[in-house]
Amino acid sequence: MSDYNPLRLVLLTSSQDSGGAAIACMRQARCLADAGHRVTVLSPESWWASGPRGVMARWVFTLWKHLVYRANQFFFWKKGAMFSANPWPAGDPARMRHPALIEADAIILHWINHGFLGSKDLEVLADLGKPLLWHMHDQWAFTGGCHYSGACSAFERGCGSCPQLRQSGPKDISSLQFQSRHHWASQLGQRLALVAPSQWLADTAEKSGVVCGTGALIRCIPNPFDLVVDGYQIPPRLTANPALNTQDGVMPRVFFAAVNPSDPRKGWELLMLALEHLGREGLLCHIEVAGKVSKDARRRIQALEARGHRVTCLSLLGPRAMQEAYARADLFVIPSLQENYPNTILESFAAGTPVVGFAAGGIANMVVEGQNGALAAPVDLGSSTSSKTIAGVNLASAIGRVLGHPRPDELRYGAYQSLESVHPDCVSKAYTDLIHSMLNYLSASA
Repeated sequence: MSDYNPLRLVLLTSSQDSGGAAIACMRQARCLADAGHRVTVLSPESWWASGPRGVMARWVFTLWKHLVYRANQFFFWKKGAMFSANPWPAGDPARMRHPALIEADAIILHWINHGFLGSKDLEVLADLGKPLLWHMHDQWAFTGGCHYSGACSAFERGCGSCPQLRQSGPKDISSLQFQSRHHWASQLGQRLALVAPSQWLADTAEKSGVVCGTGALIRCIPNPFDLVVDGYQIPPRLTANPALNTQDGVMPRVFFAAVNPSDPRKGWELLMLALEHLGREGLLCHIEVAGKVSKDARRRIQALEARGHRVTCLSLLGPRAMQEAYARADLFVIPSLQENYPNTILESFAAGTPVVGFAAGGIANMVVEGQNGALAAPVDLGSSTSSKTIAGVNLASAIGRVLGHPRPDELRYGAYQSLESVHPDCVSKAYTDLIHSMLNYLSASA
């Protein structure tokens, strides 16, 4: 891979097995380990020692995490908001004396919310004097607390009067957190690197007042994806030339997946509008939905079925069942209004399945019109009803362009080939080069 000596690396994450950030973290850990580095992943599952005391510590942490999350939802956040204030400001700095952290050449942060690391923990990590890389899964690292800012650009100046909080003002928690993070980034300077999987997130971070003037580095390095290790083989559809399911009365199959489809940011309403429009145009589909479907969402599904579409709710799926769902689909649709670098798009590409979505956030960096899918013009969360209706029509048009493509085999092959840029060798080399450049800077400035 390179002529560098192996590095001792520690990855910090609030979970190793729950959510997209955890999946990306563990794929990165495997990628770096395969490149010859000595990698340790520290999380609530692995931090505390085994035995009764460790089991109790993990149980208490999990219970407290869920209680605080629910309390935030009920008392502090507006409906549909995703804001983390981290109510553990003191943290447990003693944990930062973990032998792996003391011995590490560099430390990589992943998703650390819900009380895993507090502000004092981050200060102690900074005091270790090592390169600190923050692999971002959303905007939280450089805002006053929101994970996705939507149409708000206050993070470019200083936050405050946060539109995602029930009670906000010029000196609310978003303003205080913004100032704290700017101070922390200023202390680290070039020992801090914010790493964005998508160019969109890197460009957005460049505008943030949290990092402007601090000397912190901002780099774009994608999440790795290993076809072999993740259990994907060359999709059979790439070895033949099958037509899309648009003839002989067979419904084309559309796949949609989200842990919580009712989250406004995931674009469920816009997908419903798009499918309703397709039905009026005479294009009926079999839609498979993976995720927790609410009662309101089921009512929309029933309305779609009444118009001739067929909908199958698959609930939450494991990795193998997800692979099978991608492989069955003629296209994967991701109608999210803001995303960083969705694992679901990589997984769809691995199955040779083209992707349709809005040209929003990192999706626009991954999907190329006519090459591996189709894109629709984006719309803001707070847009008017008429604007959302237009966005639904645009999404329907993008779905129609994929289903009506004259050479579906080219789209499928293009989707599969899109994974070349996220090959583990490319990702591990980019990380290795970045870490060594930071180590060289520390040596030169010592």
